[in-house]
Amino acid sequence: MTVKEEKLRLSAAKWAEAEAAWSSGEFSLSQLEERFGVRRETLSRHFKKRKIEKGTDAVGKLVRDSIKSEAEIRAKERTALIEERRGKYDRFAFNIAALLMREVTEGSKAAATGAEAAFAKREGNIKALQRASITLGKCFEVSSKALNMDKVDVEEDDLPALMFGELTQGQVAELRKAEEPVDLTEDLDLEDEDSAEDGDE
Repeated sequence: MTVKEEKLRLSAAKWAEAEAAWSSGEFSLSQLEERFGVRRETLSRHFKKRKIEKGTDAVGKLVRDSIKSEAEIRAKERTALIEERRGKYDRFAFNIAALLMREVTEGSKAAATGAEAAFAKREGNIKALQRASITLGKCFEVSSKALNMDKVDVEEDDLPALMFGELTQGQVAELRKAEEPVDLTEDLDLEDEDSAEDGDE
């Protein structure tokens, strides 16, 4: 006597579960047959009809993870490059500021001792340093645009102020009239430069 197989019909939710299990690549047809009570042939026809291949989601996940990993690596490299570039420009700006303040301080000292043309002798150096700071600011601006630095979350206070501007004749005159020298070198790291100058003498 032949036993007639009872045909089991899966609900839409169960079919969706079976499809997800098959596309994950973690289950074989035999395992799905046992789990859902549907013959392997029926499952296979259903998956082919729906164009669902085994392991599709697994492969997709690997691709997505790979893309995400590469994007994270590129983001980290870009962030490191931006921080390195910021550090260099900050050092350049500080060095220019230190040299500029040295000229102003020495000019103030000379003026206080009654030396004639104390600032006139240093005016060329002061203006050259000012132009250097302006050029550095332009270079920093170009570099910022090239690296999209504005897209990186940083505090604006972290950026160096590079635009000193030109001293007017009135400002130069005021500096020349300074009665007391203002020693600004205490706040600047100029020891190496002092040593170099002593060596030249």
